[in-house]
Amino acid sequence: MLENKLKELETISDKLDEKDVSLEDGIRLFEQGVDVIRECLTDLEQSKGRISVIRGELEELLRESEGEND
Repeated sequence: MLENKLKELETISDKLDEKDVSLEDGIRLFEQGVDVIRECLTDLEQSKGRISVIRGELEELLRESEGEND
């Protein structure tokens, strides 16, 4: 779920802001953040596709409805 991934990113960001984070831990956290962002972008693209399909179905229903009213 996108909301959970955004919370995960916030947690990663908070850890990166800590003063005592080691370089190795910082790099690992940064990589995790990039992976989570990649997942978010994939989720958004999938949602965009679903919305496009639903919109097409709605437009078809509206065209059919208009045809019945003629």
